[in-house]
Amino acid sequence: MDKVIVYLSGATVLGYCVAALWRPTIAAAGLESTFEMFWQALPWIVVSMFAAGLLSQIIQPKMVAHLFGRDTGVAGILLAAVLGVFGTGSRWAVYPLAAGLLAADATPGAVFAFMTSWQLVSIPRLPAEVPFLGIRYTIVRAAISILTAFVGGLIFDMVWDKLPPQNP
Repeated sequence: MDKVIVYLSGATVLGYCVAALWRPTIAAAGLESTFEMFWQALPWIVVSMFAAGLLSQIIQPKMVAHLFGRDTGVAGILLAAVLGVFGTGSRWAVYPLAAGLLAADATPGAVFAFMTSWQLVSIPRLPAEVPFLGIRYTIVRAAISILTAFVGGLIFDMVWDKLPPQNP
């Protein structure tokens, strides 16, 4: 088991214990909120895991490496930033997809660019934005968001390459 999840679990349990002693109503409301979020997210998590499993068998690592691998450089990161805007679904869908891209040798910067543009733009959500903020604002925000994802992907790869390798 990953140490991070152990530490986060311990901190969460400690937080609930402190809240239960200090303000029991806060702890109870926190548990209630947790169960509501859990039941809301559970179907997304299950479907996303099945979809990610299927995608991991369909997506060919050679294709991912060809589009988003080390040899693609800046173009791979830009392509990932642009393709991210077409993403649909919840965060429970994008994280397994991103993990699959990493496992198939996409650069961390390309995956960062894909995830960031998906979260900042996502074309299916744009029609909901236009009535409130206007077409001009929506287009400028989307363009700057894609640029942000692209530049972030470049920076991510530079930082990632400077980090020491992870121990298994």
